[in-house]
Amino acid sequence: MRKSTKTNDGITAIYVRRSVSDKDKGNNSLSISAQKEECIRFVGECNYRIYCDDGKSGKDVMHRPAFMQMMSDAREGLISRIIVKKYDRFSRNMREYLNITDELDRYGVTVYSLSEPFNTETKEGRMMRNNLLNFAEFERETIAARVADAFQTKARETGFYQGGKVQFGYTPERRTINGKTGSVLVPSENAEAVRVAYELYQNPDMSLLKIIDYFRENNINVTRATPRTKTGISNMDRSHLSRILENPLYVRADKEVYAYFSSKGYEMLDDIEAYDGIHGLFVHAGGEQGYFVKVAYHEGLVPADTWLRVQDKKSHNQKFNNNGVALNSWLVGMMKCGNCDMLCTSITALTSKAEHTVIFTITEEKL
Repeated sequence: MRKSTKTNDGITAIYVRRSVSDKDKGNNSLSISAQKEECIRFVGECNYRIYCDDGKSGKDVMHRPAFMQMMSDAREGLISRIIVKKYDRFSRNMREYLNITDELDRYGVTVYSLSEPFNTETKEGRMMRNNLLNFAEFERETIAARVADAFQTKARETGFYQGGKVQFGYTPERRTINGKTGSVLVPSENAEAVRVAYELYQNPDMSLLKIIDYFRENNINVTRATPRTKTGISNMDRSHLSRILENPLYVRADKEVYAYFSSKGYEMLDDIEAYDGIHGLFVHAGGEQGYFVKVAYHEGLVPADTWLRVQDKKSHNQKFNNNGVALNSWLVGMMKCGNCDMLCTSITALTSKAEHTVIFTITEEKL
């Protein structure tokens, strides 16, 4: 393999990447340090810069900051060639890879692989490269399918929290139950805000906006600590609060809750006896019936009768689109009532003489 190429006068870029799945496989040859060492040995004494994305998937490039910086430098004419350990370090998405290499060709930048020693400046070399990337993309999709299957299997078999976004009012804690170890949700400092929200909203004259005001006026904690902040963040708006009030995670599920989900056609994984009025629920998408319900190991925060009353109230509330598309009038979603500060909607009526639009305030309970 040649160590130089006819391009521009820029530096040599070394790109290294290791995904989480590579770490799990224990493949030391793809460690960041091993990739750097081999690439530096190859480029020798020339001027180079290392771009490193550790723990980043090869599915796409948008979530790889070092790669995006490298592409920006290539557009500026700062890079003459890119060295990688393997082509799949560059990308595992065939279509995306071809788009990127076409763009780099326009900048006079060539990509070299240490593990696939063929010349991509020839049609035979490009064919070999593309075949390898097809297999890499197939492997990525196979791994993704296995992960999804494993998630579905664990979600069906146990009541452990399966990971992802931690729901408001809980924090995960490692526990061993029935001989298996996993994450169980335990109440956090925000649990009281969840209980208060349900208790208030079941009242007919209570709205989401009033509950948020109640939180603020009574100094109820709705901030959550994050790894990036010491004081925590709060995104407690009406949309977030509405999702909290619909989540079966919080219900102390009893037999009435079992009947509620069963009537919706959901797949019920546990017998009705498991609905003991203590534990919460996980509802997952999947299965032949679209959704399945699993009794969780964590305890719910809200009594079943309160949770069901809230669901009944929300099911009768009128829903308005918030996708920025006006319904009959461009003022919908933008104009508020001067008396109650509620959002306004409109009705357009046709008469024999003209078209009239009537603006009126929706009731508070709809928000």
